[in-house]
Amino acid sequence: MNQFVKDTLNLDFPFREAQVDLLCNLLVNNQSVLPPCLFIHGPPSSGKTCLVTRLLHLIGDSIKSSIVNSVSCYTNRILFELILHDLLEDTELNNTRCDHFVQFLNVLKQARIQNERVIIVLDKCEMLEYNQIHVLSKLQELIKSYELCVIFISQVSPTIFDEDIDFIPVIFEQYNSVEINEILSKEKPKKWSKEVYNNFLTVFCGSFIGNCRDLVELKHLANLLFTKYVEPIKDGQCTELNQNLLFRKISPTIQLLLNNVYLATSLENMESLNEDKVKFEKMALDLPYYAKYFLIAAYIASFNSPKYDRQLFVKVSNKKRKIKPPKKLEISTIELVGPKIFSLDRLLAIFYAIIEENTNMTANLLAQINTLTDLGLLIRLGDGKLDSTKYKCSVGFECVNNIGKTVKFNIEKYLIDK
Repeated sequence: MNQFVKDTLNLDFPFREAQVDLLCNLLVNNQSVLPPCLFIHGPPSSGKTCLVTRLLHLIGDSIKSSIVNSVSCYTNRILFELILHDLLEDTELNNTRCDHFVQFLNVLKQARIQNERVIIVLDKCEMLEYNQIHVLSKLQELIKSYELCVIFISQVSPTIFDEDIDFIPVIFEQYNSVEINEILSKEKPKKWSKEVYNNFLTVFCGSFIGNCRDLVELKHLANLLFTKYVEPIKDGQCTELNQNLLFRKISPTIQLLLNNVYLATSLENMESLNEDKVKFEKMALDLPYYAKYFLIAAYIASFNSPKYDRQLFVKVSNKKRKIKPPKKLEISTIELVGPKIFSLDRLLAIFYAIIEENTNMTANLLAQINTLTDLGLLIRLGDGKLDSTKYKCSVGFECVNNIGKTVKFNIEKYLIDK
């Protein structure tokens, strides 16, 4: 039985032999005593939860187990009652309400859980409160049963918890590129030869492993990309061995997928989103001259705090104040918090500060703002009255930067990285 469990796990989870040996020695081979607490940690998609779940399934006849996702356990009652529901029969529960840890202990003792082998698994345990983790780690001692084990599974290191928690650590390291390639090779479609799929994986891993190490996401992306990779072969445009031509044909798709990692959407949806983005940016580049400056001013107003306006835009002796560019401008950091709301007055003030020539405010000029909102480049907030209307910029830095280049305006000089 023990060897069968170990061989099955090693077959299902390659490159996890050390973890399989440790878990089998602690939970399967040791028939008399279970460890009080295990803490399994490692990066996402490294096999932690799947391996433990599979292990408990293989030895299910000899133990009682409960696997709980801690994300859903936002109260003590939900956490304790989920565990009791898995471990006890309905007659033993008897509609017992369990709001506190003392009640939880009493129910377990009354059900004589001490006489059975029990494993409780708490996945994503970092979502639990510290006191919940602390008392559950000592559950074996409190129940007075040497055949009860609590397993915590987390993506974070146990060092974030207090040293008072005793546990046996089980570490799942990140898969390296060779291991990822080997695991993905097992996903080969039956219709295609091993040589074709290995050639594809060489291209795929070289393109994506630097951006993503999540095995689940890589499997999803590989399935999407392989269908495009073999299309020229199906159509008779090239042979299976013409790797250079195959790579050139899927290069645009690779770039598209690289820009949409972790979106978990279909390739058709990605292509549709990309086409919409290109159309959106082309539409912005075709704007009238003054509308471009209004959009640039709107972006500055959305991503700069008003306290910097005087420093950047106040004119002295008809010359703009000399601007000291930020030491290091991180556009991704600026856009991370999203665009802020600004007033029409502030938009007009920045517009007049950044435009070179003197321009009188006319109805036609104000109509440019309405045009931008109608096109979706600006978002209008408020009741529609000019004195109370607020705006927000809906375009990104890349689009505004390209617009700035068409009017020879360097927008980076006017962005303050907070």
